Amino acid sequence: MTFPQHAVQVLLIAIFTVSASGKARDPGSFARSLEALRVVPRAAVLPVAWVVVLAEGVTAVLLAASFARAWLAPYGLVLAAALLAVLTAGLVVALRSGRRARCHCFGRSGAVVGRRHVVRNLLLAAAALAVAPGEPAGFTPTGWFALAVLTGLAAAVLVIAMDDIVSLVTPVTDAGR
Repeated sequence: MTFPQHAVQVLLIAIFTVSASGKARDPGSFARSLEALRVVPRAAVLPVAWVVVLAEGVTAVLLAASFARAWLAPYGLVLAAALLAVLTAGLVVALRSGRRARCHCFGRSGAVVGRRHVVRNLLLAAAALAVAPGEPAGFTPTGWFALAVLTGLAAAVLVIAMDDIVSLVTPVTDAGR
């Protein structure tokens, strides 16, 4: 299961790196979105925002380190799935309460949080869990590894640009619903 595992690892490394660095560049935006969604107490908004940034960064580093130490891969993949589950739970709570705010998932002003963000996170978590129990990815021929990296990066670009892509193909109305 080397190719799928490597592709998913690269996908998640890219997503969590872009997400953590975007939030770290503008922690106020992410904190304000957490406050608007009311998923954590007001006093905890800024500390929780930084915990999310730290958790995303640690997840990306652990997944990247697993290319040098293959035995780390399942831990990084399960951590990624757990983090995505927590973030998804927050989105579900906000959506069920009827709260809407801009998604600052990648640290920039995004679309209004909607079901597609929940689906995105669930698919990413499922991908992480699907390849986690596999044999740790050891040596992979260079060509296959390069293809796995390109596949993971291409998928990451699509996931990161999801809101922009959706806005191109949907009417100006609330695309998040």
